[in-house]
Amino acid sequence: MQILNKNNQDSLFTIVNFKENKGYGYTLIKGFSYAKEMKFSWIISFDMDGQHEPTYLYKFIDLILEKPSEQIISGSRYKNSEHSWQKPWKDRFLVNAIITGILNTLGFSITDAFCGLKAYECNAINDLELKINGYEIPIEIWIKSMKKGYKIVEKGVPVIYKDRDAILKNAKDSFLFKKGEERIERYIQLIESLLNTPLKTNINVFKSIFSNYFNKVEDINKYNFKKIQESIFTQIRDLET
Repeated sequence: MQILNKNNQDSLFTIVNFKENKGYGYTLIKGFSYAKEMKFSWIISFDMDGQHEPTYLYKFIDLILEKPSEQIISGSRYKNSEHSWQKPWKDRFLVNAIITGILNTLGFSITDAFCGLKAYECNAINDLELKINGYEIPIEIWIKSMKKGYKIVEKGVPVIYKDRDAILKNAKDSFLFKKGEERIERYIQLIESLLNTPLKTNINVFKSIFSNYFNKVEDINKYNFKKIQESIFTQIRDLET
């Protein structure tokens, strides 16, 4: 916030500050609503914890100026290894791969369900009438976008992960730092609730997939991530189709 204020002496942009932290989803929903009130045509979400390179804001703006037919342009850290690559936290990568794999059995063709760098067509994202205030909001966006028939395209972005221990000091109670199995269970419960129907496969099977890979794989790097991701996708596809 201090950096934003320092670089906004000429009021080039508006800072909307929330005195109380009500959650990641709450912030996004309020931002979407504000953009609609201001009659903006597109919105870009961008994590401010160092996970995204600011130069990619301009890349996404260029994509928007091309007047895409899609309603959502979704960043993907795992589309390819052409961009700069820092090793992701193993549990985050595996949870992402499992939930992405499940979403792909529902009709998507994506590689990163949880990248925070996205561009949304303003009216389209507000028409979803989003409700979830927490970190689970990407699930709500994916499922409700599917029901609306929205077009979504992925664009590759760098993989950047900060020091886990340093972040844990300030966020140890965050949902994102719960055990991988707990996060998978919560995400799947939400998927089933939004679909109003259970998946074919029991939640415990997906939790076991996570545990098996977590214990078997030493680390995730730019040379093995695609093979691991595809292996998980195939396993889930075989279970769900």
